[in-house]
Amino acid sequence: MGAGLATTVALSLGACGSSPDDGSDDGSLNAFDDDENDDLVGDGIGGKADGNGKYRVCEPIRSGKFALKGKIYTPTGLVTGWVVVDGEKIAEVRNTAPTGMTIVDTAGYIFPGLIDGHGHVEYNHIPLADLGRRYENRDQWPNAALYKTLVKDPKNAVTAAGLKCEALKHGELRALVGGTTAIQGTPQTSCVRHLVRNLEQPNFCQDKVRQNVMGIPDFNRSISGKPSFADSVKKDVADGKLDAVAVHCAEGIDEHARSEWDYVEKYGLDLPELVMIHAAGFTPAEFEASADVGAKMVWSPLSNLLLYGKTADVPTAMAAGLTVSLGSDWAPSGSANLLWELKVADKVNKYLWNSSLTDKDLVNFVTINAAKVWALDEFIGTIEVGKYADFLVIDAPSSSSVTPERVLIDAKPKNVKLVTISGDALFGDPKYLDALGKQGDYELIDACGVQRAIDVTVTAADVSKGKQKLADVESKLLAVNPKLTPVIDCENDEMDAAFKGTPLEGK
Repeated sequence: MGAGLATTVALSLGACGSSPDDGSDDGSLNAFDDDENDDLVGDGIGGKADGNGKYRVCEPIRSGKFALKGKIYTPTGLVTGWVVVDGEKIAEVRNTAPTGMTIVDTAGYIFPGLIDGHGHVEYNHIPLADLGRRYENRDQWPNAALYKTLVKDPKNAVTAAGLKCEALKHGELRALVGGTTAIQGTPQTSCVRHLVRNLEQPNFCQDKVRQNVMGIPDFNRSISGKPSFADSVKKDVADGKLDAVAVHCAEGIDEHARSEWDYVEKYGLDLPELVMIHAAGFTPAEFEASADVGAKMVWSPLSNLLLYGKTADVPTAMAAGLTVSLGSDWAPSGSANLLWELKVADKVNKYLWNSSLTDKDLVNFVTINAAKVWALDEFIGTIEVGKYADFLVIDAPSSSSVTPERVLIDAKPKNVKLVTISGDALFGDPKYLDALGKQGDYELIDACGVQRAIDVTVTAADVSKGKQKLADVESKLLAVNPKLTPVIDCENDEMDAAFKGTPLEGK
């Protein structure tokens, strides 16, 4: 949701060398903060602290081998066997037992970690905000009195209390427990570089990431004599500095929203690197024009339905040739994480589009398609030798006839058995984290009736508040925002609210 632009390439898991964010907020009715900009850059990779006490600085973050046993979801089909991890990367996928390493029998389905193509993470401590009506475009709802009361006021209260780091950590944990291992939309700060990969920040020893939340018509503005955003993007693309440029485009359902594509073309941003977030207002003509230049798309159905009563015509987008991924957007109008957003996408597909998308399409939206959208498919998005060991393990269903895609789409929080990033076990069954070297380095959390372990701490000196535990994060946020969202949402009540008054009501 909202207005903005980000560009990207990749690195291993978050950002290094970033400038601290002062957490300031002017309290205005703008949808998003001025500090969500495209000026902060850095270099590094991702993972836990290295031996020098720094964090994600293009050095291996872990060593040693282990193997996970289960049903492995690979590009060539389901493999019942073992995926071997050496250091941070996948070394083997095999159907005979390896030796000489720790082996964890998950008895579950092993998927690539999920990639959330769009979010506004620092707002994810705020519950669903029912603004009382639907809108035509994204420039309308930020002026609603209820938006200020339900969204900006709690956001500003947390910021004023000096708890922006806590809010960001809380937001990323809500993503992590749903199997998300990479997400777009975390402002670059020194306090959150230890959780999920931040797509618009440096990854895998590369830094081609920018973010901008201006409306598209303002992309040609020159401020203080500097090149306009449009001109700077085109120059960076020409210089090989950008692999993807994501812009909130056509967030809405009226001509005002649709016309944003006209500005994209006018400013010369109709590029192969372009990533369009939302595109809800597109007609077939815009889908075809954007596909013709090799652009990509991020779809956020729940937020679209809640705010506008309609969502992007994804089957038409795909028929035109667009690569589509999925984004959970933010808690005030979106899902808690991709695990829930997949269920929204599934219902939209079933009841609005007569199941014209396959289950495979939906799973691709949160794995390989998302990696391609963000130009990260060399590193993540599938379980293949040489890629980073980002995994989501889901309980095996009782029925053997269920397809692996349906296992993922239907999974709920209690079904998440393990989440790893670069081979680092961060969430899951305590016995799995113990086996993978995390004894004493996690907290226990209730996952809708089952016990799970979650590791939220980092000892690196260059990560502020890195030693802060989840219990402390939650207690501080609750003191300022008594309506704090839970880290683990057991039900997706937001879906019912978004469907109200649409053809999906009651579905």
